[in-house]
Amino acid sequence: MLTEKFDKENYKITEEFMSVKKSNFLLSVILLPIFTAATCGYLLLWDYANIFATFFKITFLLELLIMAVAIFIFLAVAMIVKAIMLSRFADDKFNSVKFKIIKESQKPYCCIKEPIKVGQYQLCLAIYIIIAAIIPYILALLIGDFIFILASFICIFFVGGDLLLFILLFREKSDTYVLDFEGIMLYRLYESKKIIRR
Repeated sequence: MLTEKFDKENYKITEEFMSVKKSNFLLSVILLPIFTAATCGYLLLWDYANIFATFFKITFLLELLIMAVAIFIFLAVAMIVKAIMLSRFADDKFNSVKFKIIKESQKPYCCIKEPIKVGQYQLCLAIYIIIAAIIPYILALLIGDFIFILASFICIFFVGGDLLLFILLFREKSDTYVLDFEGIMLYRLYESKKIIRR
């Protein structure tokens, strides 16, 4: 881990923890209103009949296959873009980017092995959320088939952890350095102790 320059003499190091239970609760608080608003947005543009018709089409199984492929493509592209963005802010570039599967949820995950500024990390998270969740929802609204709305909901669920982290980081200073984790410890902060001379 490339944290050698962030020694305790020059940086105040703090760690933020969260239990799985609390994390799941906060994700529910965040995602349920989003899903409700997204469904209402769909119903304002399209008829209720579209929801029921979705499950009784002859092409339902084909649409399920297309939906699965679309979800994979959006999540893969979003993760690649996030990795590229993270590497641009890291000193060791792409060598600092790490891919893995989170055991508890079986979700793919991309993080960085060296601290970068909170503002930079939030930018990477925002771009990931836009590509993986917001764009699929907008496309689903344009297509009108409710099965694609469900696909966008799955994408939103997959980025839930990143969305939670994005929101939580607003309470930190944007120029503080952050190192995130995929476990119970959400992130570690490195805040400079430098005293500004008058």
